[in-house]
Amino acid sequence: MKTLLLTTLVFAVSAVGFAETADESAVKAAHAAFNAAAKAGDGKALAKLLADGLQYSHSNTKMETKAEAIAALEKSKGNFEVHEQTIHVYGKAATIRARMTAHNAATGDTPLTMLQVWVKNGSQWQMIERQTTRIPAPAK
Repeated sequence: MKTLLLTTLVFAVSAVGFAETADESAVKAAHAAFNAAAKAGDGKALAKLLADGLQYSHSNTKMETKAEAIAALEKSKGNFEVHEQTIHVYGKAATIRARMTAHNAATGDTPLTMLQVWVKNGSQWQMIERQTTRIPAPAK
């Protein structure tokens, strides 16, 4: 009986330790909304999800403001997949790190790492920074 009680307690504590917080869930939802808006070229949704001081940096070193990023995404309707993301919340700031693949008909698939920084403005999470870096092809 003691073993069963101890085992149950260990699982309960482990579950609490690994449970997603409300802010982590909100950042995850905001990130999913950003991905959907970027792929749809939805400028109105992007305007709500991106903070006014946004710095949106591409793997080719091109830096865009909020207005430039929205205009580019409305035109291109981002074609990418996000893999293996991790979210960390630090008070009113959060980071998302992920591996992703950008798809381009002319240049093919580009594997990338991505870092986004989100800030909590009132009750809404908004992206304030984005940086992607190309993952080099393995040496032959």
